[in-house]
Amino acid sequence: MSADNVINEIRDSLNGRPGQPIVFGVCKALADKSGKEPWIFRLAAIVLTLFWTLPAVAAYIIIGFALKETENRTRKFFAGLAIIISEAVQKFAASVRDMFGPERV
Repeated sequence: MSADNVINEIRDSLNGRPGQPIVFGVCKALADKSGKEPWIFRLAAIVLTLFWTLPAVAAYIIIGFALKETENRTRKFFAGLAIIISEAVQKFAASVRDMFGPERV
């Protein structure tokens, strides 16, 4: 899996398809478990993120890993993120080598 594939998958996820969760599906999974409407959980997530960004994002990620319905999607997201970061670090290291390599001396 390359960074381009991961980016295309993320783009497809954000655009969404009917019945597909936008990020990890945490709000929909919580709504299904509690018998409430998903928009209630989405609104709560947005409000919490506005006022307590780091704790809200951390809680969302933890819940994403904890819920059986969202665990696989959350793992895929972070695996893809690791690939993107790894490729970016490799490109940066290559550019530093090119800039300060033995050919320059």
